[in-house]
Amino acid sequence: MKTVITVTAFPSSRTTSALCKAARVTRGQLRLYEEEGLIAPQSRTPAGYRQYGTDTLDRLKAIRHLKELGFTLADIALLLSDRDHGRLDEQAMEGLAAEVLSKIDERMAGLQVIRNYVAPVAAGDMSVLRDADCRFVVEFMTALSAGNTRRRA
Repeated sequence: MKTVITVTAFPSSRTTSALCKAARVTRGQLRLYEEEGLIAPQSRTPAGYRQYGTDTLDRLKAIRHLKELGFTLADIALLLSDRDHGRLDEQAMEGLAAEVLSKIDERMAGLQVIRNYVAPVAAGDMSVLRDADCRFVVEFMTALSAGNTRRRA
């Protein structure tokens, strides 16, 4: 006996709702990316609804990841434009990479400062919490705890 497997083809276009769900972005983000020229609808239905091509999902995922890395929408537009046109402005990329690297280093330095205060508390050393200059640690941990309590409710 032969087993027949039915394969559902990916749709050649997606609605706004389906695209947002698949890419884990909001409709507002989608509209903003469209206004900024980062994405464009492939077509419109007779009723005027936007239809996006299958490549838009990958593009949205790339945009989301680049934003998480600290790139601005202008930076992302430059990267995507270069990719779309098959060229690379090496000077612009070098400057952009230096900027992003600087942001990453700043963020890591800030996190290290916080870690240096939180780590002793996690190990049971509460003396840091009595330091007047470190009141922010108690406030930070209290706010973090309150946020976790609300999410569980």
